Amino acid sequence: MEWLQAHPLAATAAALVAVAALYLWKLNRALKATPPEVLALSPHRWTEQEIRATYRRLEREPLRWAPHLPPARPGRRYIVVGGSGGVGGQIVLHLLERGQRPESIRNVDFRAPNRPDMLKGPASRVGFVQADISDPASVEAAFAEPWPTSDGNSKESGLTVFHTAAMIVPNERRAATYDRVARVNVEGTRHVLEASRKAGASVFIATSSASTAVRPVKYLSNWFRRWPRNYVQVLDEADFDQPLRPHNEYFGNYARAKAAAERIVCGANSPGFRTGAIRPANGIYGTSVGDQLVGLCLRSGDFPSWTPNIIQNLVHASHVSIGHLLFEAALLDNGNDNGEMPGCAGRPFVITDPNPLPPSAISTMVQVLQPALLLLVAYVIELCDALGRNVPGFGWIRPRGQVALLMPATFSVSTHTPATDAAAQRPVAAGGLGYRGVYTTLEGVCQQVLDWNREHAGDTMEGKDSSSQNGSTSSSNGGLLGDKVETLVKDVRNVGTMPAAVGA
Repeated sequence: MEWLQAHPLAATAAALVAVAALYLWKLNRALKATPPEVLALSPHRWTEQEIRATYRRLEREPLRWAPHLPPARPGRRYIVVGGSGGVGGQIVLHLLERGQRPESIRNVDFRAPNRPDMLKGPASRVGFVQADISDPASVEAAFAEPWPTSDGNSKESGLTVFHTAAMIVPNERRAATYDRVARVNVEGTRHVLEASRKAGASVFIATSSASTAVRPVKYLSNWFRRWPRNYVQVLDEADFDQPLRPHNEYFGNYARAKAAAERIVCGANSPGFRTGAIRPANGIYGTSVGDQLVGLCLRSGDFPSWTPNIIQNLVHASHVSIGHLLFEAALLDNGNDNGEMPGCAGRPFVITDPNPLPPSAISTMVQVLQPALLLLVAYVIELCDALGRNVPGFGWIRPRGQVALLMPATFSVSTHTPATDAAAQRPVAAGGLGYRGVYTTLEGVCQQVLDWNREHAGDTMEGKDSSSQNGSTSSSNGGLLGDKVETLVKDVRNVGTMPAAVGA
């Protein structure tokens, strides 16, 4: 008591530190747990036997997407903006699979395709035009390129544009850095939309993101709540029917920009220029290049995670592609030129895999980190970023690389976000897309692991080939063949909330 009376400031500081430490302990416990209502949405745990059986079945009968694609549109032309990426590339491949001629498809992207499945066969004959969508002249020039001369490929042919290009920056939330993302995701969308109109397109479908509905999680707002505010958020299309929220009510700049772009696209809908948007549920997997979910596991081997308990939907890139193609079919085949529009026109739709939320699991491949401590570090990193950008002479303090991804916005998008594609499943006559998922997440993940194993069948723990030296695999990943599949498949949930896994 005498010491407290003699040192009141020190005593007060010690008490505050003790209270803060107690709260961090409480918060850390909450962030390492899963609310019961979320567990109820993911009641089934994948077993080792189930994973092995699925993997072996796919060895005999791999996934086949072609039978589930809408029929081809002979004579129609297609421009896929962002066609070198995960979703855009999948749309290109699906167009070809269903019978579109390579000469009727154009890939407009900032970079040429480097996906192995786009460098051979009919996909290698798809025209590529480089463009920067933030530059309207560049986009207009790419759209104005002459089409190959052939029967049924004239200017009079119908034109559909799939806009899948985006700048994914999920870690930034400050309004001061919004323009960096908006320049591509908002203004770039506006440029592509305008070029599509000038080129005579009659259908325009953009890839949005289910993360537009995600609000920031209030980790430090109420010390007496069992869970942080917004710790669980259902992702659907309800936010689209409300005015755009204030900037600080989106988890980050990416979501705010995607929401704004979505309104531009859907607002442009008219009888002669029908539009809509597809919202992939977090996050997208299933492609050979750039996949930040299953692919990240495969490339990294062991990896750290602060979210092994977090449960989110996953969606295969092929399901996202099918959503786009079904949307096109609904817009082309329903309504009429006199103003009658199908109910789906001018709206966004969430697309997910056709199963309950995938289970979360912890195994030896995951290095589990303490979330509350990392959250504090994230606030410090965000402060350093602001100082480095705005204060002369402090540029050196600005975080770069993977460290820069660890900011509070990343934590908000890394929360429990069950998604529903009920609206997309409704029949077209009832305002939906008639969407039905084809394969479960377990099947999709096992197929991707199987494809990886076949591609890297020559890799060994003792010596890697050139592909491992350029980053396509890791030193701890050489034994990830066959008998290790169940470990990897369980671990996919642990990276479902990694920074780059936000929609397309």
